[in-house]
Amino acid sequence: MTSKRAAAVSLAAALVLALGACGGDGPARKAPDLALACQTMDCVCTGDPETLFAAERKTEVLWRANGDAYCPDGFALEPAGG
Repeated sequence: MTSKRAAAVSLAAALVLALGACGGDGPARKAPDLALACQTMDCVCTGDPETLFAAERKTEVLWRANGDAYCPDGFALEPAGG
């Protein structure tokens, strides 16, 4: 493999890794279809801890009239045990 080709492959790999890191780690990371998926699997609502050393807050999942799961403000829907 030529040095130009090796550099291009390395650059492409770095770009893929950088784009993957842009996903973040907040409530926005939840899949939009999780509201539907929680009808057939256990889910929980999680929120950021109140203090730096506290555990993540959790509360029960709420349900809309159409069967979609949702969480109160400040919480995000996640699969249970995940």
